[in-house]
Amino acid sequence: MKIGYIRGRKDSHNYKLQIKFLESSNVEKIYHEQSTGTIELNALLDYSRSGDIVFIYNIEVLGQNVKTAIRFIIQAEKKNVTLIFKKEKWDTSSQIGKYVLEILSSFDSMSEQDGLMERSEAPNEKGRIPRELTDLRAYMKLVEKNEISVKEVCSRLNIGRTTYYRRTKELAKITIDEESEA
Repeated sequence: MKIGYIRGRKDSHNYKLQIKFLESSNVEKIYHEQSTGTIELNALLDYSRSGDIVFIYNIEVLGQNVKTAIRFIIQAEKKNVTLIFKKEKWDTSSQIGKYVLEILSSFDSMSEQDGLMERSEAPNEKGRIPRELTDLRAYMKLVEKNEISVKEVCSRLNIGRTTYYRRTKELAKITIDEESEA
């Protein structure tokens, strides 16, 4: 069975490109994701059977992060579902497509290993402070001396007040951890 997947609003130019591609591919069923979630993507995966072909305009529509896209591609491959991406000119049933799947599988397994950190888990194990916190540290000293207001700091760093206070707490925790290690 030929299945299609689209993400986006029906009035957008991108949607029209995707639907045109699916119509030219003669798909029998279309899953349409209008929001940023993956509800329809998961439904497509549940519906698809071994030997089905899923047509997708580009890999970008699979999700907002790489991990979601890789996981979907790997799950489809485990179900023996072929994926065809028009923009990337990638067919997972071809020899090169299978090779790319092996690479993606190895990246996915690497991310699951213990000891590897997500970028969001800064500071890293070496104790480096993220750049934005380093900048914030200098501004915090100015705020303590009443030379600048929190509002001015937020506008200079292009962050909200809530973010400012959350990051100052993170920075205080890092400083306490550094002092206790010394």
